[in-house]
Amino acid sequence: MRGITIGLLGCGTVGRGFVELLSRERQRIASRDGIDLRLERILVRDDHKLRVGIDQRLLTTNAVEVIDSSDIVVELVGGVHSPDQLHDD
Repeated sequence: MRGITIGLLGCGTVGRGFVELLSRERQRIASRDGIDLRLERILVRDDHKLRVGIDQRLLTTNAVEVIDSSDIVVELVGGVHSPDQLHDD
């Protein structure tokens, strides 16, 4: 069986939905296609925030760590502004 690691950028509503979908479909994909999709790292703003149903050991605030440790990177970051643009001037 071929293993593929996935890095996730963002763990908001859509990111969590992706994690749930991957968890639910992982075995079916492995059986059907011979590919083991494994979530390797998840980029978040606050890695101390409790996220129900998410393995806290996967969380990081370092984007390079996610990118370097994954075969595929899925970007599900919400919003239209970079973090430095969120404050009022």
